[in-house]
Amino acid sequence: MGTTKPMTKDAPFNAGKSLSRSALMLALTGVLAFLYLQTFLLPAAPFVADHDQILFFVRALRLVHGQVLYRDVFELVTPGTDLLYAAGFRVFGVHAWLLQAWAIALGFALFSVVTWIASKLFRGWLVLLPGLLFLVFDYGLALDPTHHWYSTLAALAAAGVLVGGVDRWRVLVAGLLCGIAVLFTQTQGVLAFVAVAAYLLWKKRADGGSSVLKKLALLAAPFGVVIACVLGYYVHKAGFRTVYFDLVLFAPRYLSSGDVNSPRTYLRQLPPIHSIADCVRILPSLFIYALVPYSYFFGAYRLWRKRAVLSAMLRKQLVLLHVVGFALFLAVASGPRLFRLSTVAPPAILAFVWLISETRPVYRYVRGVVWGLAILFFVLPPLHRQRRWHATADLPIGRTAFADPDEFHEFQWLAQRAQPSDVFFNHMGVAMYLALDNPTPSEFVNYDDFTRPEQVDAVIKALRRRPPHFILYPENKHVTPGQDHSAPFRQYLEQNYHPAQVFWLDHGSRYDELWELGPEPGR
Repeated sequence: MGTTKPMTKDAPFNAGKSLSRSALMLALTGVLAFLYLQTFLLPAAPFVADHDQILFFVRALRLVHGQVLYRDVFELVTPGTDLLYAAGFRVFGVHAWLLQAWAIALGFALFSVVTWIASKLFRGWLVLLPGLLFLVFDYGLALDPTHHWYSTLAALAAAGVLVGGVDRWRVLVAGLLCGIAVLFTQTQGVLAFVAVAAYLLWKKRADGGSSVLKKLALLAAPFGVVIACVLGYYVHKAGFRTVYFDLVLFAPRYLSSGDVNSPRTYLRQLPPIHSIADCVRILPSLFIYALVPYSYFFGAYRLWRKRAVLSAMLRKQLVLLHVVGFALFLAVASGPRLFRLSTVAPPAILAFVWLISETRPVYRYVRGVVWGLAILFFVLPPLHRQRRWHATADLPIGRTAFADPDEFHEFQWLAQRAQPSDVFFNHMGVAMYLALDNPTPSEFVNYDDFTRPEQVDAVIKALRRRPPHFILYPENKHVTPGQDHSAPFRQYLEQNYHPAQVFWLDHGSRYDELWELGPEPGR
């Protein structure tokens, strides 16, 4: 173990011995093992990637094929995720293992940054607790590497840089990282920048000293240059009006038209409870809902109460953490789905561990319970993932493992009837794994304001030019009256295709209809 830190007036919170290097290396190895077992079936078959991440992989593949975001492909967030994945495809090729490798790399990077910041706040084994909680209760719950996670990573790194001080180079790097956060999610990055600027202003008021204007200029310079250079390229390629509409106007006008992307979605993603096992599985969801954003309110109150006990340095570090964390929460507050709350939870987890870090017996008991639950979830989900039903299939982009028999049946059925480069529409996952070609500028047709009438028209025109042999039509459960613009698409489908197969998914709770080109046989 390392040397003992001298006792300070904040000793109840971060006194004690430093974590040894060997313990840290052991923890990092365990993190990689946890992430690998969650994303790969032993020995080396990647599980099929699903959820929103597929959207970014598909768009990245379009960039590799020469298309341009905002001009040829609709995108409502800044281009960072698409560009990152496109770079991966250019370097390594399009392989099933690469899709899950991104999830491992992102999770490892986030754990490292959380632990880095924790090492500034805590001592001993407590340094590892925030990262462990993040891994098993947060990232394990939302293992879907989309733009939200990357913005949080960049914003958290910016906070970590400033935790060590606010000299010129640190402020400059923080501004650069906030700019990178904007390139993944415009709202998170901008609010993180505002939070850091507010912290610099607060710190100037608390400390006095030199003018804060120079530091704000150092913060803003790299922030503005990064954004101007990257978005300027797309303004040049696609036009200012298109980029401005996609990145600024589309989300507030149309993304919140349904329940999924509005405040009404809060608390609606709790899994149902039918057994004792379900009571265990619900714990990560309850953990996130309990911490985001409430850790910041309790933390702010504790900071005010303990202002005479905490050292000036620790107090400033915690203020920065709370301000940046609350800013990230505000970025998703308009649509607080469980997944989005999970992607901005790392600062709240750090604040929570600080709240339970006192030496009184009740806090030691709470920490013991938290450690026990975290270790339990570190072991059981990967084991369950590996031992549950699974099947593998050799698909065009590589051998892929499935944990859902219904999903496996759907992919296998289509793999037997479609060849790579065949034209296909309306199922991004199938198109990605079977190397099928989407002829339209959109990845899917939705049933609310997310899919605009002009997008439906563009899809139909593209389908007429290059009609796919198969089109998938998902079950239409969430039609929003007055906001569903998909009627022309359904009409085109019914006039030119016939139902060929129905795939029941999620234990029969929903289905996909596959439509085949031409009239129904026998008619």
